[in-house]
Amino acid sequence: MAQKSQFQHRVKLSLLVLFCTLPSLFEGYAILWGQRQGLVGKALRDGLDFWAGGFLLLNRQLPVLFDHTAYQAFLQGLYGKLPYHLWSYPPSYGLIAAGFGWLSPWHAVLAFDALTLALLALVLRFAGKSWWFVAAVLLAPAALEGAMEHQNAALMTALIGGGLLLLARRPRCGGVLIGLATVKPQLGLVLPLYLLRRSPIAFLYAALAAVALAAASLWAFGLGAWQGFINYTSPMMSNVLLTGQPPEFAGGLVSVFAAAKPYLGVQGALAAQGAVSLAAVLAGLWTRSVPALLVLSLLASPYLHDYDLLGAALATALLVEEGLATGFVTGEPVLYFLAWFGPGLLPWAPQYAHLVPLGLGLLLASAWRRGAVRA
Repeated sequence: MAQKSQFQHRVKLSLLVLFCTLPSLFEGYAILWGQRQGLVGKALRDGLDFWAGGFLLLNRQLPVLFDHTAYQAFLQGLYGKLPYHLWSYPPSYGLIAAGFGWLSPWHAVLAFDALTLALLALVLRFAGKSWWFVAAVLLAPAALEGAMEHQNAALMTALIGGGLLLLARRPRCGGVLIGLATVKPQLGLVLPLYLLRRSPIAFLYAALAAVALAAASLWAFGLGAWQGFINYTSPMMSNVLLTGQPPEFAGGLVSVFAAAKPYLGVQGALAAQGAVSLAAVLAGLWTRSVPALLVLSLLASPYLHDYDLLGAALATALLVEEGLATGFVTGEPVLYFLAWFGPGLLPWAPQYAHLVPLGLGLLLASAWRRGAVRA
């Protein structure tokens, strides 16, 4: 009887997961339509920066990569008039992009999408998750959004989420994965002190992995790549965050800072984000819940997009898995559904993006209520 009940739960959840893919599938159709209408450069979306950064680094074209006018001219020479584009990553991430820079743009981004989703699946399986669990996460709206944007959500969730799930049983491996997540450091603000307190050996391996990655990028691209990142890319990204310009690049932010800025102004929003980030870092020291740590990592970041919410989707999947074993309290199923479905709806209803921090806060409260969810 218990086996039959478990099967019924899986069927219902599978249908719900498939239903939640519908907004993303419609968006995918719109992208394909645009490509067929000749809007190939626009259809590549953020993947164009991924390919361009890798191509230019691979071919030692740093002056183009770190010059706004030259970079826009390079892209428009390929695809004509385009929205604003900017290479926004440290050279350590450039190591990954350069690995695909020898391919054509579409082959590069599709290969990256496929390989990072496969990595996420492998890491979750290595952490002991079932194929049902893995398939659900790969079909999460946030995962589909990340793939359609040709962004790195699957990669970052594999590194941070996988690292946290492996920490208890394989601290060295977990530490290495978290250390490699420094390719996008704003998503890991909560983790250094947490690792230092909970697993010093994992902290050591994370630090070694981060240093090795930075050293490898220094060897591969030279000091000029890091100088360009510090003197050009980092100030440009700060300007995008603070001014919201250009809107083509700044749009889609769902952080506490982005939610507070229309009401409190830049200074007030910075204060609000700073307070939340500090609280998240301190709270991370005292929690053992993987879902809670995933949510805290998102709340701590001032630069957060809808596709970054794949970390929240993994947290939701872990909480649902626990709830199926121990039961749900009133309101939890609705909360988990909204947390799962929300990233797929945001491209269609961006006016609700300011509610994301509230949703993350409620998800965090649920994770804390459940305590140390089983990894």
